[in-house]
Amino acid sequence: MSVDDDKPESRTMSRTARLLERATAGLLLVVLAALGWMIVVSYNPEWGRLASLELEVVFVVGLLLAALVLVSVVALLHTR
Repeated sequence: MSVDDDKPESRTMSRTARLLERATAGLLLVVLAALGWMIVVSYNPEWGRLASLELEVVFVVGLLLAALVLVSVVALLHTR
C-alpha cells in the first residue's frame, strides 16, 4: 500500500472513476438495446418507430457519440 492511497483525493478520484465506469457501462447497454431495436424495426417497419426518421438517426448517432466519448474518457483515466 502506497502513501498516495491514503490521501482523500485518490479515494475521491477512485469513486468518480467508478461512477464514470458504471455510467459508461449503462450507456453501452443502451447502445446495445438501440442496436436490437434497429434490427427489430428493420424486420417490422410499422412497430416501434419514433416521430420521424431524422429523429431516429439523431438519437442513434447521439448515443454512439456519447458512448465513444465516455469510453475514451474511461480509457484515458485508466492510463493515469
